Amino acid sequence: MSLGKENTKFDVDRGRAWVVLVAVYSLVIFLCTTLYMNGLYLAVLVEHYQEDLTKTSMIGALNSALLCLLGPVVSVFMDIYSCRTCIVFGGFLLSISYFISFFTKNINVYIFTIGIIGGIGNSFAAIPPSVLLAYHFEKWRNTILSFKEVLVGVGMFIASPILFWFLDMFGINGSFLIVCGMTLQICVGGLICAPNSEERKLRKTKCKTQIKNSNASFKMFLKNVKSTTILSLRLFKNGSLILFLFSTLAWNVAFSAFSLHLPRYMVTKGFGNMAVVTVMTIFGLCNTLGRLCAATTVGKGGLDSNILHIGMLGVLSLSAILFPLYGRWSSAGFVLAALNGFYSGGPNALMTPITISLVGIDKLSSGYGLAFFFCGVGVLTGPPFLGIMYSLTGSYDKSFMTIGFVVLLGVFCSLMAFSGKYSLEHPETKNTEIMKTVLTDLLEEGNPNDVGNNDAVSVTLTNEEEQTPLETNEIV
Repeated sequence: MSLGKENTKFDVDRGRAWVVLVAVYSLVIFLCTTLYMNGLYLAVLVEHYQEDLTKTSMIGALNSALLCLLGPVVSVFMDIYSCRTCIVFGGFLLSISYFISFFTKNINVYIFTIGIIGGIGNSFAAIPPSVLLAYHFEKWRNTILSFKEVLVGVGMFIASPILFWFLDMFGINGSFLIVCGMTLQICVGGLICAPNSEERKLRKTKCKTQIKNSNASFKMFLKNVKSTTILSLRLFKNGSLILFLFSTLAWNVAFSAFSLHLPRYMVTKGFGNMAVVTVMTIFGLCNTLGRLCAATTVGKGGLDSNILHIGMLGVLSLSAILFPLYGRWSSAGFVLAALNGFYSGGPNALMTPITISLVGIDKLSSGYGLAFFFCGVGVLTGPPFLGIMYSLTGSYDKSFMTIGFVVLLGVFCSLMAFSGKYSLEHPETKNTEIMKTVLTDLLEEGNPNDVGNNDAVSVTLTNEEEQTPLETNEIV
């Protein structure tokens, strides 16, 4: 007697999955190009409208914060509806935000349109693509997900020159209309990404009630929200995931703090605007290279993503902790930008593969939403934390060193998280599950004598998350 597991996933790793791959990669380019235009828009709007810097910066701050903080909300909607629906909805909100901005010339309106509506749209459009690729690919999943993060870096790279060209050709309001057209391409890409068999199966498992008629749709929607929310909250019982999330928060603190304070550090050292532009170009280029390095070294036959994550975070922390030793060099700012750009890009590319390894593909949408939420917390707390440390110490050397110790805590969290993960994947656990499946199938066939002479044999398999019987494999 042998266990057989026939591959019935006709739309995973083959056929339409590759069409979805092209569509997702395309929409990611459009999304990230428009997303990273916010920094340049800040400078242009401040100069054009002569408004307060703090007030104008609320546009980009709200846009970036809502992108990450709405992660758990978007994960619920992905489970109830589909990744495609969320992407199309997000692209539509983004296009509406820029379309309305085309007709207005008021900072307060821009805060509402680009900041709030655009931030919500970014969240719904940015989170589902990684989950969607995970559903459509299994063999090369880690590599494909990592290369998607490389495209994020490409979007970061090309955003500024493209927006400069738009501004020269069409002005501020004209550029809003062009960007509106770019965000509509996200809807086109999303429409191509229809749910496959894997996504439909998981949605049926998570949503106990399906919305079928308009009369009771709202009550059914609330029931589905409740059931998927409960499943998401149960992830907090996963200690390895929580430790990994704190590690994610730590490197996002460093990423946001350095990306915002490096220009000011260069100014305090007496450098001009050209040096500031150069140091940020180095930061963005090295961040893209870090993503590319992680994408090409993980996956089948490559390095373990967990080990690479720990190693890159370790170097990131050391580059900041040791900054007082090389901070006296005239090139210290450029060296720090290169090291932190590269070693913060790698963990970004590895976030999705590691999340899958910790929670499984069936809970990826919820786990990825939580990861985005912790990214948002890190992005929001990093710059003010570094600012407070600079106010207390009066030195960027000591402030950068403090950020390095924060990342070092993230390294320890990752070590504890992944050591727990490996213990859960011990081969004996898998063998036990196979034996339980065999025994259950034999009992269902009504042949208890095949498993022994003990009449009291009984095996009960339950899913720890939903307390429902598990499906057993066929015996060939």
